[in-house]
Amino acid sequence: MTKPRPPAWLKPLVLPMWNGGYRLAIRGGEYLGAVRHRRFGWCDVCGRFGPWLYQRRVISPKLEELWGLTPKWAETLATKESSDCHWCGTKLRGRRLARVVLDTYPVGTPPAPASSINTWIRSNEARSLRVAEINRIDGFHQILSSLPELTYSDFNPEGNADEVRSEDLTHLTYSDAAFDLVLTSESLEHVPDFQTALSEIHRVLAPGGRHIFTVPLLPDVPHTFPRSILHSDGTVAHLKPEIRHPGGDVGYPVFTEFGADLDEILRKAGFEVEMAFGPVREDDLAQVWICRKAA
Repeated sequence: MTKPRPPAWLKPLVLPMWNGGYRLAIRGGEYLGAVRHRRFGWCDVCGRFGPWLYQRRVISPKLEELWGLTPKWAETLATKESSDCHWCGTKLRGRRLARVVLDTYPVGTPPAPASSINTWIRSNEARSLRVAEINRIDGFHQILSSLPELTYSDFNPEGNADEVRSEDLTHLTYSDAAFDLVLTSESLEHVPDFQTALSEIHRVLAPGGRHIFTVPLLPDVPHTFPRSILHSDGTVAHLKPEIRHPGGDVGYPVFTEFGADLDEILRKAGFEVEMAFGPVREDDLAQVWICRKAA
């Protein structure tokens, strides 16, 4: 005997409630996890106190497989790529980048680090800086965009779209010495020629200016190497198994795998180099690099 089917009109009504309930359960688990593991504090971006919402799912099984991640590394990367601020949504790597900016550019008299980017952007010192954010830093961008001297771009292979400027890090259209501060986060690994990108960033920085950034770096990679090469005819040769972020086989292709020699590479590109929140280790993969162009 054939089982009766529910009426066709019922599915459009029930499905949104089902999906909404599922999302609510997931989010509820994130809040409970924040309480259980004491993941909360003051946000260096928005300046408010709240929970950090950890999402293990941001590191997919496919990415673990292709990248050869250990279970511990996968958990640590998920911490870096989530731990979202309840209020502004900034991930751990974005908050750490913000903390370095606050420590590097103190404000007031006597000069002292501001409590958050939300406070910092109102200071005369911050508002006088010429800042370039190249590719959106989620959460951070929404607050940083209040800076009057912010130049924001987001790479789009099709060019400028929806009034958002598109910049290729290997062919920046900015003039020499145009900025005091350049910010990037998890971008350099996706650039086909990151050495040229470093040269371009060095060019557009004013003497004494800084490039503050994050990139993925695993503890067992001693030397930086290319995963893929982009040929002049537009074809891509894969020297290692292809990886895309964030899905492993879905997202932006990874051209460079960074290693422990990154500091040396940055110095050869003409920068004075510091690493914040180092060293790279199994339980902390959210380092921030500060590259200063000589004055």
